[in-house]
Amino acid sequence: MDFSFSEFINEFPDFFMRHYFMVGAWFVVLVLLIAAQFKLLTARIPKATTNNAVALVNREDGVFVDIRSSDVFAKGHITNAVNVTSAEIKGGKVARIDNRRDKPVVLVGRDKFDGECFNSARALKKQGFTKVFILEGGITEWVNANMPLSYKK
Repeated sequence: MDFSFSEFINEFPDFFMRHYFMVGAWFVVLVLLIAAQFKLLTARIPKATTNNAVALVNREDGVFVDIRSSDVFAKGHITNAVNVTSAEIKGGKVARIDNRRDKPVVLVGRDKFDGECFNSARALKKQGFTKVFILEGGITEWVNANMPLSYKK
């Protein structure tokens, strides 16, 4: 069986006509992936490593903002972190950190795949916070780096 590129190309229109729904679905997925990547690239939300985040908080009077639920927050969080959930941030209920608009705000999520961190960071930027960072790897990376946790509310 010989492979002929010209025959392969000539089969495309027939394939598209027979499987238009599948081709359309793949096209939509491709567009959504490109849009998501574009959104990530243009948002300009910097990530801070564990050590950089500690330096931002200690040297520039920053604050760790843990966006996880209060139940999860109570099971262990960064010392002196403020618990403001992503829903509160999106709703503009940020009175607990309002005095830090021009100071570093380091958002802490579950792990490096926590999309709520990114969305919360964008919301804070829109609300006028100028130095918003995401803790790279979230609380999972914090624990892996053998950094201390607090269990006080």
